[in-house]
Amino acid sequence: MDRSQLIEQIKKVIREKDANADAWLFGSRARGDSRADSDWDVLILVENKAITNEIEDKFRGPLYDLELETGEIISTFIYPKKIWDRDLIFSPLYKSIKKEGIRL
Repeated sequence: MDRSQLIEQIKKVIREKDANADAWLFGSRARGDSRADSDWDVLILVENKAITNEIEDKFRGPLYDLELETGEIISTFIYPKKIWDRDLIFSPLYKSIKKEGIRL
């Protein structure tokens, strides 16, 4: 599976689990300086007020299945949209994703 196919599969999983979620690819895969063994860093933003185990499992289970299918490592970071856009705007992660991230 090539890069664009994997990105489409990641987007599909996220849309199927939560059509209102926003997702961003970030890190070396977004910057274009990845190696063959680099992971795929994916930020998922949801409308929920807090992130529960159920919410994490809803995304991470199917994405883990995709990892097994493709042999690629997908690292997910899940945050409520309001917390991301309010409390984390000064964090290095927020700044990095806003600068280099690719919206999925």
